[in-house]
Amino acid sequence: MNEKYKFGIGFWTGAGIYSLINMIMNLNQINQSKVLNYNYIITGAAVFGLILSLYLLKKSNQKKL
Repeated sequence: MNEKYKFGIGFWTGAGIYSLINMIMNLNQINQSKVLNYNYIITGAAVFGLILSLYLLKKSNQKKL
């Protein structure tokens, strides 16, 4: 497997879960403030995941050298 695409599955899984939960909240007509709180939490989780992915990518690149 190409090393460049090794960590991409986490992004697509997260995007799918985010979209599914957002869709369910919209279908249930949840109060907008709760949707915004959810969006803040999921954005924080996404930033944490991005930092973790970059760290793991850097670590795997150092092992190659």
